Amino acid sequence: MFAARALVLAALLAGGALAASAADTDRDGYPDALELVGLDRAAFADWFAAVAESQYYGLAPDWKAADQDCAGLLRYAFVNALAKHDAAWWAKFRFLPRPRLPEVRGFSYPAPLVSRSVFRVAPGPYRAGDVDAGKLVGRTSARFLANFSAAFVTRDPARAQRGDLLFFLRPTLGAYHSMVYLGGGRAVYHTGAGPGEGGEVRLVTLATLMRHPDPAFHPTPGNPNFLGVYRWQILR
Repeated sequence: MFAARALVLAALLAGGALAASAADTDRDGYPDALELVGLDRAAFADWFAAVAESQYYGLAPDWKAADQDCAGLLRYAFVNALAKHDAAWWAKFRFLPRPRLPEVRGFSYPAPLVSRSVFRVAPGPYRAGDVDAGKLVGRTSARFLANFSAAFVTRDPARAQRGDLLFFLRPTLGAYHSMVYLGGGRAVYHTGAGPGEGGEVRLVTLATLMRHPDPAFHPTPGNPNFLGVYRWQILR
């Protein structure tokens, strides 16, 4: 499996014929050309976490108010982790924790085959025409991100890696809530906008979350509202 993806990546970098292939060998809903291999996996996770954390220090001017909720933070960081990081890109951020790894080399955003429709919202393997069919979109909720754009890893937060996702089920709303795990026991998330509220980005430790007054937000395997640790499909 790894060898097949590496072959696709090599062809993509070389501009070869396989670059536009719609093959989805692991049938996870994403074409092989969009699945990162080798150092690119850790690089994406590093940049994704850095962009998400940066919004705690100051919102980027191009993060639209309509997209500022918990899922919007994930989408914004995902797209910007894959963007071209030129001078104009760096200028957007009031403070960006410097990523430790180089940029992703496999592809950039807009992505091959799917352009800006990088989030999966339907089951099944990738097929040419999925974007036109609405199975891959540019904007979706935390529920769809968890179930189709990411995959479950573990219910043990001690096994989470930098750039992983934490999902909860809001007990009274039946809605998903998402956070970005930064490593070192820290996470960042957007509170979402409640009635008459604007919401904000918060940076917390998992130890602090364990003291949250609502036990539904305790990141522990014993909490049925903690859905667990997830990882983006393009990293698997």
